[in-house]
Amino acid sequence: MPQLDFASMAILIAINLAAIGLALPWAMGSPVSPAARHVQRYFLLQALGWSLILVASRIRGTFWDPVLSLSATCAAAAAQWQMAQALQCWLGPRPLRWLVIGLAILGPLGFAWWLHDIPTRLAWYSLYHGTSVACLGWMCLHPLRPVARGWRYLMAACATTMSLGLLARAYLAYYTPWLREFAHDSAANYLFAILAQLCSSLALVSMLVAWRDETNQKLRDMALTDQLTGLANRHALLQTAPRMQSLAQRQHLPLAVVLLDLDHFKNVNDQYGHTTGDHALQLVAKVLHAEMRPNEMASRWGGEEFCLLLHADADGVQSFYQRFSAALLQRAQQELGFALHISAGCALQTDSDQNLDQLLQRADTALYQAKSQGRRRLVFGTVVERPQPPTALSPAQTPA
Repeated sequence: MPQLDFASMAILIAINLAAIGLALPWAMGSPVSPAARHVQRYFLLQALGWSLILVASRIRGTFWDPVLSLSATCAAAAAQWQMAQALQCWLGPRPLRWLVIGLAILGPLGFAWWLHDIPTRLAWYSLYHGTSVACLGWMCLHPLRPVARGWRYLMAACATTMSLGLLARAYLAYYTPWLREFAHDSAANYLFAILAQLCSSLALVSMLVAWRDETNQKLRDMALTDQLTGLANRHALLQTAPRMQSLAQRQHLPLAVVLLDLDHFKNVNDQYGHTTGDHALQLVAKVLHAEMRPNEMASRWGGEEFCLLLHADADGVQSFYQRFSAALLQRAQQELGFALHISAGCALQTDSDQNLDQLLQRADTALYQAKSQGRRRLVFGTVVERPQPPTALSPAQTPA
């Protein structure tokens, strides 16, 4: 029975990586997200790198040996960059991403510098590649978005293990005679090949779980998003409002519920068509995004009505309404060719407000008053004081 040498093991790894890269889009279905595309390129580039370095090891001393070896290094560096891009898509901005970029540039440059010194270039490749993989492992931690921990910890563990293996490989290549080239048949290379195959398989599991979480998050976002305007829908606002109310009460922040209604929107649909009416609603959403702060919320309440949660007092709401109305009027005339005006009703949260329904009722009454008073205005809802029950007098206080 023939023995399995390192070259055969590496060929199997390259075939496995290529098969994973080609099968990923089919397994994930359509459309494939940008993060999944980066992962696909990562596996394909890794397969290309293994293939090129194996071919180069078989034609030592020829013109193509250094060319293919350097190309393999560039492919491996590009693969790390693709994985960094995927992690950024899934987890939010990653601080070490620029370090991975720097290593992806410096790695091939250093390899080219020591191109004709095989042990040194192998040590350099293993050193920079191990450092880059360690950065990828660190990037899996501390996400800026709500992401499951399981796949991130598995990915970080794989990256840490692979990084330690590469750093040990760099030491062996530079300081010992046991590892003089990439495809040398030795116990160190056998162990590294097994480690690479194991980490690649576990990385695939992590990426599939990450993609599943991404898909589930998109479905949750779709359930809470108005598809026409991109704003939160009524259900999303009703979920978020209690948290904002509690935060406002704990930190003594002002909170206002504002109901907006496009004036004479039916005439827009009748005169210009429903497509133009949709564009008008989308324009309202764009102007709201531009005028509101990140910790505030806007939702499409229904039809041509919008509901806002603003951290503002009466003066702040008045200032916001003036800015928003002016910006909407200007952009509507520029982009739609006609004017859009807005009516608004506002309710300011008080200590007596127990739930959102009370604020919504006052805001709705104020909006009705704004429309009945001629539209194009903001009206504040008033708090109706409940009459206090009469205090019972004691017999001693009863008048004779």
